[in-house]
Amino acid sequence: MLINWMSDLPTTVAMLIALFGGGALSAVGFLISQSLFPHSVRNSHNNVAGYILGIVGGIYSVLLAFIAVAAWQNFGQAEHLVETEANLVGDLYRDTVAFPEPAASRMRRYLFDYAVVVAQDEWPALAAGRADEGAGWQLLDQVHAEVINLHSHEEGIGVMQAEGVRTLNALSDARRGRFDAASARMPPLLWWNLIGGAVILMLFTYLFGTAHLLIHTLMVSLLGASIGLVLVMIVLLDNPFRGPNHVSVQPFTRLVIAVEAMAYPHR
Repeated sequence: MLINWMSDLPTTVAMLIALFGGGALSAVGFLISQSLFPHSVRNSHNNVAGYILGIVGGIYSVLLAFIAVAAWQNFGQAEHLVETEANLVGDLYRDTVAFPEPAASRMRRYLFDYAVVVAQDEWPALAAGRADEGAGWQLLDQVHAEVINLHSHEEGIGVMQAEGVRTLNALSDARRGRFDAASARMPPLLWWNLIGGAVILMLFTYLFGTAHLLIHTLMVSLLGASIGLVLVMIVLLDNPFRGPNHVSVQPFTRLVIAVEAMAYPHR
């Protein structure tokens, strides 16, 4: 798909394609329209065309801004889910010191392996458009089994056991949310409105008649380039885990480094 291909490109390359591609397509369309609508015809309708263009441009700008903000918020939500997931893993790792051995050591090993799997295996898979969930879920299931199977008459252990289950449930929710965010896409209806609105807006700019063809072509190209930049930005933000523009894996890499430096072992 074109959207996936664009998401896999480096940010600079994607933006340059949007800039020059949008400008070039707009200019070519405008030059073609010159043979269909003579300058004398277009020039006589400048006032009416300008009035309608203002209305169409206002409607499209509101739609474009709304979707761009929504895409940015979804990207930010994906980042928040990743940070929450990493924080919960770190919290649970530290809380294992309250559990008896050898269960505590096994839980620390599983949690450390989970952080490594997420950073080294799941992230490259998500960046390539795949969702390799199996290994991570197996490690969380093992941690859950260790917590549930603890048997102690000490009241403090029971309290920590209940807290560990709550943390594990929150961790599972954050993990599911991450994979949901990786697979969620903007509805096709919105894409049709964005593309159709851009085409209509550009067609209206072709209906003006100006004294200088070069200046008119430049203005049309700049408008097309501006719309192209925003559309490509939406494409990149709508794929928060795909390509080189993905949500950062730093929360998990920092977690792995922090765990390796802790006083109690993970192996």
